[in-house]
Amino acid sequence: MPSHPPTLIFVVDDDPAVLHSTRFLLESEGHQVETFPGGRELLAAFPGPSPALVLLDHVMPGLDGLEVFAQLRNLDAVVPVVLITGHPDPGIRTRARRAGLSVVEKPLAFDALLSMLGADGAARPAHQG
Repeated sequence: MPSHPPTLIFVVDDDPAVLHSTRFLLESEGHQVETFPGGRELLAAFPGPSPALVLLDHVMPGLDGLEVFAQLRNLDAVVPVVLITGHPDPGIRTRARRAGLSVVEKPLAFDALLSMLGADGAARPAHQG
């Protein structure tokens, strides 16, 4: 049983199985989850409800995660973003770190992800790698 207030989390991934499993995990922890199949769909949600965290896939058709993150900043969307990648290239980690992003590798380490949210549901991204 969750011990924190519900937190709105946006999950962006072009893989429906990742969207489904991540939604299931986060909702089972008491969070509200909105999923998006790509970066353009996420960007269309701003301005709007302000999520506590955006989980953003790196490799997607069209805009990649780093491009989506740059466009979020251009929209003045101030929200913690965690980049998710199944391609643990050191160059991606370096570019993400320079942009101010935390990186989590697929398959997702859900314990680490949940610890980023903290006991009170507030996002606390921590740089990895």
